[in-house]
Amino acid sequence: MMLSPALLRPDRPSRILGVVAAIASVALATAMIYPLKQVTPVLSLVVLYVLAVVVVSMFWGILFGIGTSVLSAAAFNFFYLPPDGRFALADDRDWVALVAFVVVAAATGLLADLARARGRDAEQRRHEADLAAEMAQLLLGSTHLDDALELAGQRLAVAVGVVSAVISLRELDADASWLAFALHGPHERIGTLLLPGTLSSSERTRIATRVVPALESILAAALHRVELQAEVVETAALRRSDEMKTAVLRSVSHDLRTPLTAILMAATALDPTRPTPENVGDVREQVIDAATRLWRLIEKLLDLSVLQAGRAEPRLAWYSIDEVLQEAVEQVGETAVFKLSVDSDMPLLRGDPGQLERAFANLLENAARYADEKPVSVRARAVRDKIRVLVVDQGPGIPRNEQERIFLPFYRAAEDTQHHSGSGLGLAITRGFLELNGGRISVESVLGRGTSFVVEFPLLEHDDALAGAVAASRSG
Repeated sequence: MMLSPALLRPDRPSRILGVVAAIASVALATAMIYPLKQVTPVLSLVVLYVLAVVVVSMFWGILFGIGTSVLSAAAFNFFYLPPDGRFALADDRDWVALVAFVVVAAATGLLADLARARGRDAEQRRHEADLAAEMAQLLLGSTHLDDALELAGQRLAVAVGVVSAVISLRELDADASWLAFALHGPHERIGTLLLPGTLSSSERTRIATRVVPALESILAAALHRVELQAEVVETAALRRSDEMKTAVLRSVSHDLRTPLTAILMAATALDPTRPTPENVGDVREQVIDAATRLWRLIEKLLDLSVLQAGRAEPRLAWYSIDEVLQEAVEQVGETAVFKLSVDSDMPLLRGDPGQLERAFANLLENAARYADEKPVSVRARAVRDKIRVLVVDQGPGIPRNEQERIFLPFYRAAEDTQHHSGSGLGLAITRGFLELNGGRISVESVLGRGTSFVVEFPLLEHDDALAGAVAASRSG
């Protein structure tokens, strides 16, 4: 709802225009009496002047109405009461009629002026209510209070009829060009309303008594709403933090207990009095395997903590996607089978090779875990302005409603906890490191037919020449 300019201003039309209107209305009534006196007594036509008095009183007030009634009596006396053309009366009873007319006309004008004032006051209050409703809609319906305050100031300026208005949450003082209205909440001052200093005293009083109280209530409610929103956000953050801590403890306690149990069992099985080479070799192999699993879990926890803290700044360098994938395959180990295929003459990319190796190692480890000992296909090629890496396994697939959640930290489907080991950190770390280096990962899966992870890196045109030169120097 848009308020028209100066709707809250009660100014009457100019006084000069009121004088002109009074003279013109009396002249019109006088002219109308002349033809009508031929068909009706002239004394009964004096009521035509009452209409002029009512109109002038409504728009210019009772003082102008009284003046119009006196002017009407004088005109009627001069033109239509004997002796004609003179301000005199042949019959003394006509004086009583003129005085009665002036009294009745003045009383009628007073009633008209009061009705006009009541109507104007009702209209002002309606517009003030509309303004308050609009302020409430702006300040209570916006998520950004500062932007809403600026817009509310603009609406208030239009409604009051001034060039500009400022609603501030600070305590500001008036100066030569601005009027400052303090805005108070239930317990303290909450802001300031600034309006131009050109407002009249009546306008200042009306704004202070009608507009400011409504604005104070709305602004206090808006600030309380902001506080409640902050509390809700803080509560939600604490709840998520508690959930994360619970997930971390649950996952870490389970994943730490398994390798530690293996280490303890291996140490218990070692005979300290008569160790044999076979026994020592078995224990050594079990301890190394369990310690490696433990080290990988700790490394993942550290990577995730660095990513979530925003401290994983990539060390940019030119790298080959072929070398990154080769390193990632070696990190996963010999337990999985990977079919690696990289197109020749692949352009170099710019990023952090170490972070990308860990990202792809986690991705390949996840694919191998669900591949059920079947080969995992890894294909890299240049597609238009991108380099695309496709990792495809032949596992059970991922339901559609879980394809986005698998990238959340510690998320594991219920059936995974029963059939597959894992901490639920790998894919979250993969996405974090890829996005830090300008990459993007998505998943496509069909239940029973395997899963495809698609990783894409953009090729920047202005880097092509430099990347080609670096590639040429490395091949040389």
